[in-house]
Amino acid sequence: MTKHQLDATGWIKRSRSEPRTIAVSNVDLLFRLQDDVHTCDVGKVSTFGNGKETSAVISAQEIQFVSPYNVTTITKRWDTTNSQYLDPNQIEIESVCSLISSGTELKIFKGSFESASLDVNIKGMADESMEYPLAYGYSLVGRVVACGVDVEDADSLIGKLVFTFSAHSSRVIIDRDACQLVPDGIDARDAIFMPSVETALSLVHDAHVRIGENAAVYGQGLIGLLVTSILSMQSPSAVSSSNRFSSVTAFDTLGDRLCVASTLGADSALQPQSASDSGPFDVSIEVSGNPRALQSAIDHTANNGRIIVGSWYGNSDVSLKLGIDFHRSHKTIQTSQVSTIPSSLAGLWSKERRFAMTWALVKAIRPSRLISKSLTLDDAQLAYELLDGGKEIAICFMYGSN
Repeated sequence: MTKHQLDATGWIKRSRSEPRTIAVSNVDLLFRLQDDVHTCDVGKVSTFGNGKETSAVISAQEIQFVSPYNVTTITKRWDTTNSQYLDPNQIEIESVCSLISSGTELKIFKGSFESASLDVNIKGMADESMEYPLAYGYSLVGRVVACGVDVEDADSLIGKLVFTFSAHSSRVIIDRDACQLVPDGIDARDAIFMPSVETALSLVHDAHVRIGENAAVYGQGLIGLLVTSILSMQSPSAVSSSNRFSSVTAFDTLGDRLCVASTLGADSALQPQSASDSGPFDVSIEVSGNPRALQSAIDHTANNGRIIVGSWYGNSDVSLKLGIDFHRSHKTIQTSQVSTIPSSLAGLWSKERRFAMTWALVKAIRPSRLISKSLTLDDAQLAYELLDGGKEIAICFMYGSN
C-alpha cells in the first residue's frame, strides 16, 4: 500500500472507527420504494462457494403491481461495499422459479380486492395492507447462496433448494425460519406448487368426503384440478353398487381443462349444464370464482349436503337465489381458507403436519405437468394478461440460467 502512496495507517484507523452499514433504498416487505435511504448494522456472512466475504453491489429484478392491469419490473439493489449485508439470522436466495397465484394475484392485478391484510399466515404480511404499489407472490423456490452469522445450519444450508412464501424476484433476502427445505426427490418446478397443493388439501379436509359419497368440484383451474386429483386418490376401484367407493365429478366450461381433470382421476368431467343430470352430490367444492358456479353447487347438492366455498370473490357483488327449496334443505355452506387450521382439525393437525402431507402430495402428483407457460420477469405484463384470459392453467417465471 505504501508503494502506491496509500495511507494504510489512516485507512485502518478509519475502518475501525466507523461502524459497518448497509444502505438500501427498499426495506419494506412489499418492497415499496421508501423516501429515505435506510441503514442498519449487519453481521458476518457465510457465502456460497469458497466462503470468502464479498464486497459488491448486488441487485435483483422484482415484479411490482403499480395499478389495476399494470405490472412492471423494478430493480432492487443492496450496497454491500465495505460491509456485509445480511442480518445475523437472514439468508440470501438466488431464485430458480416462482409460480403465479391464479386466484389472489389475479385479484391484485385487476384491482378487485379489499384493503385488508395480505396474509395472516405469511410472516411479515399480517400487518401489511393491500395497496398499490406492491410486490406480491408466495410461491418461490431458489438456492441458498449466503447465510447470516447466527444461522445455525449455514454449512449444510448453502447450495440447498428451498421454498419461500416470497414475491416474484430474482433474489430474495429473508429470515432463516421463513423458508422450508425442498424434500429430496422433488424438482424445483414441482416445489413451487406447494402452496397450491396445501390449499387443495385444506379444501379436501374441510369437505370431509366420506367413503361412498359423491363429490363435485366446480371449476378446474389450478386449485380445482389439484382438488380433483387429491379426491381421486381417495376413490379406488371397488365392488359396490356403483363399482366405486366414491365418485368425483369435475365441472368447467373449458374442454381442455376437463381433459386434464380426467387425466388426474375425475370419474366424470362435464360442462356445467350437465350438473342436473349428474347430481345430486353429497358434497360440492366451489373453486371457480364464478357466482353462477356457486349457485349451481348449491342447487345440485343433496338435501343435508355440504357446499365448500374456496373462491375469494374480492369486492365483487355476489347474488344468489336462496328460496324455499334452499330454506328447507338443511344444506350447509362453509367457507374454506388455508391460512389457519380450523378448530375442528386443530386437535390433530398442525401446520407442520399439513406441510409434511403437502410435500408428499407434491411428490405424488408432480404438478409441474400443469404448467402451460414458462416466462421471464420481463414478460410479467403478458403473463398476467394471459392468465386473466382464462385459458392458461399455470404460469411460472424462470430466473437466470436455471
